[in-house]
Amino acid sequence: MPRFKQLTKILELMHEKERVRNLGIVAHIDHGKTTLTDSLLAGAGLLSPQMAGSARVLDYLEEEQRRKITIKAANISLLYKSHVINLVDTPGHVDFTGKVTRALRAIDGAVVVVDAVEGIMAQTEVVTRQALEERVRPVLFINKVDRLITEMQLNADQVERKLQHIIDRFNDLIEVYGDEIFRKVWKLNPDHDSVAFGSALHGWGFTLSIARLHELKFRDIVNA
Repeated sequence: MPRFKQLTKILELMHEKERVRNLGIVAHIDHGKTTLTDSLLAGAGLLSPQMAGSARVLDYLEEEQRRKITIKAANISLLYKSHVINLVDTPGHVDFTGKVTRALRAIDGAVVVVDAVEGIMAQTEVVTRQALEERVRPVLFINKVDRLITEMQLNADQVERKLQHIIDRFNDLIEVYGDEIFRKVWKLNPDHDSVAFGSALHGWGFTLSIARLHELKFRDIVNA
């Protein structure tokens, strides 16, 4: 859809509250949060796919561009089918956790980005705890899955075990920090599409339902 038509549609839908979702992206520093934001902008037609990962569109401050880290939370509105997604990119560095808390108070749900190689890190736990304390439901994007294959040389079974370990660790955080009334229903389950896998830098990702739709298995991804 041309950008002018996208903008017109967004302005129309913004007056229908049931059509608006406020979504935040949180992560440990350098796990690919801002690159994922670029990829989503590319998917919405607002950025060239070739620029995704290097443009760092929402890192608009000169200091952010120079240091290649997110300092201030920034947002952009995207059109997804019949909904407006107000996407908020938050800082990942521990020095800016206060800005993450403020952003969490304005959003409906959070995508927690985790590096497939590094797994759950200290700041992952901090931002997840912040989300749960603000009663913001998290879903998980396990990023940089390609690193498990190209750098660690894992086979398909080892990749699956590594990814399952990350999911289990994340569910442990929900068990520890989640409100009692939400713990059970908010636990992640790949069969329910609350976990996605992929590489934001290279512009691909999937949930299990997408993989099943295309009859893909992890060994197909490893081979590819």
